[in-house]
Parts: sequence; C-alpha cells; structure tokens
Amino acid sequence: MVPYYRSKVTIKDVARACGVSTQTISRVLNDRVDVSTATREKVLAVINEMGYLPSALARSMRQSTKTIGVIVAGLHFFGISDTLNGITQASEARGFSLMLKELASFNSMDIEPLIQSLSSHQVQGIIYAAPEVSDNWKTILRNLNNRLPPMVFLKGNPSSAPITISLDNYSGAYTVTKHLIEQGYRHIAHITGPLDWWEARERKRGWMDALRDAGLPVPDTADISGTWASTSGSVCFEILLRQYPEMDAVFVSNDQMALGVLNLAWEKGINIPDQLGVAGFDDLPESRYFIPPLTTIHQDLNKLGELAVRKLIAMENPKIKDPEVEGDSIILPTELRVRRSTRR
Repeated sequence: MVPYYRSKVTIKDVARACGVSTQTISRVLNDRVDVSTATREKVLAVINEMGYLPSALARSMRQSTKTIGVIVAGLHFFGISDTLNGITQASEARGFSLMLKELASFNSMDIEPLIQSLSSHQVQGIIYAAPEVSDNWKTILRNLNNRLPPMVFLKGNPSSAPITISLDNYSGAYTVTKHLIEQGYRHIAHITGPLDWWEARERKRGWMDALRDAGLPVPDTADISGTWASTSGSVCFEILLRQYPEMDAVFVSNDQMALGVLNLAWEKGINIPDQLGVAGFDDLPESRYFIPPLTTIHQDLNKLGELAVRKLIAMENPKIKDPEVEGDSIILPTELRVRRSTRR
C-alpha cells in the first residue's frame, strides 16, 4: 500500500541532485533560453525521477497560503454534501481555504491529475471525501505516485486506506434493529443501499447480527437492494410485500428510501407503526416531519468533516496535540432517534 505521506521534494533537493544552483532549476522551469541543452535535459530528468512538483501559487504569488484540497464524488447525495459542509466550516474557522476537485464517478480512477494539481498548489493535505465503493480506495492508492501530501480518507473500511475517519454503520444498524425487536416486531425486513458501498454492507451486517443474536429468522426473502433514492424505497417495499408477506417491520438503509416506504404504505392503507414498523438511517433534517415522524439513526456528518480537517492539521504539525484525532483509524459513534414510526 502507498504510504500516506512522504516529505515534499523542494527545489533545493533538485538543485543538490543536479549539482547546480536553485536559480538554474528555476530558469529550466520557466523555459529560459540561457540554459544549455545538456543541463536542461539533466534537470528535467532529475525532476521526473524525484517527482518534484513546482508550486503554481509560488510562481504566481511568491507566497504560501493555507489551503486544504478536497476530492469528492456524488455531491447530490445528502451524506457527501453534508460532510463537505462540515469540512468547509472547520476550514474557515481555522483560517484555511479549500480547493475542491470532483471525480466523474465513485469508481473513477483518473485521480492522478487531481492530486498533481492540488500538490502543485501546495495544499497542506488532501481529504478524499468520496466514500469507499467496490475497490476504489485500494485501486487509487496502488496507482498513486509515492510522493503525496498527507491524505485522509472518509467513510470507508479502516483496512482500505492508511488514514481513515468513518461512522459506525454497523453499530447503528444493530441498534435500530434491536429497537424494533424490543418493540415486539419479529419479522424485520431490510432495504439495503447499493451493496458495492462499504457503508451499505456494514448496515446489512448489523441488521443480520441483531436478528440472529435475538434468535429471529433471517430468510433470503427478507432483504432487497435499493439505490438510496426515495423511488427505489417504494419499489423495493412493493417487492418485499410480495416475497416476504410475514414482514411486520422494515429497517431501511437511509431516510430517503424510508420516505418511499412510508408513502407506499399510506397508499395501501398499511397502518404505521401498528401493522408495520419503519426505521431509517441518516436522520435527515426532514425525517422528524415525515408522516409519521421517522425513527432513524443519527450520524454527525458535520463532525466527520470537522475531524478530517483537524486530522490533516495535526498530521502536518506534530506539535499540535489533538486527542480526538489521534490514531490512524477514527470511528464516530451514531445515535438512535426514536419517533412514532416504530412506537406501537
């Protein structure tokens, strides 16, 4: 696995390796004519070998700036946009500006140009805020140049990247399923998110373990995969009604899909929570105003973004002591919010 951080190569390092002055390196970088062909070729070869990236800001402003790079994908998803909001607020509060780069998709491997662009602007570090989907994190890290700014990866498996900050999806799913069991529900279905997402797999695992620990059945017909969208929640619930008729509750992997379930249940005259308990995950600001108000798992996405900024600052300056961001893997707890959709 690629190390998360290597010392930045400076113009002095290049000059020392070439046996010339820093002024000569600068003249080569600025394509000046007063440099011999042999010297130019030697300097360029050493720059390529050492992975030196000249600072675009240094060339244009001749001064450094406090900037954090952020790489995202899927800004239309609530969790990602809310996390970015937390990153923005934490950065501004500490005098940092942000440089944002967006991937075309979660599985996009065209990340090297983004890293080079951020590095050339001498960012203090990079927050990779696109969650782990399939093997995107591991593939990206295998293909990156060894000389990287400090990097923090958000919302994925701690074993998939050197420095990670994630939410406790497993515990949240286990807790909300246990709550449904305590309310007297015995045939609890699950609408998952797309199972190539690590977060969706963790939520499914928590649901299954809670049922098994309670000695309740987990039939193959009890779960179905959605897309995170409200329409998908409605479609999946329609299928569950046919393939799992014993169902008396459903844990939905996010609040948007749970809204689709609530809507279809209302259309079919299914009483919630007496005939069917419904619980979600995310705690959207609107979920308390659903009809009925939705029981859900709260995850503090603003805090996730804030900790990412604080972790980068602490990595860049070891003298900073911030106990909350110590260690290479940070897992934030989640919290059950009980509302009328599960109170029989």
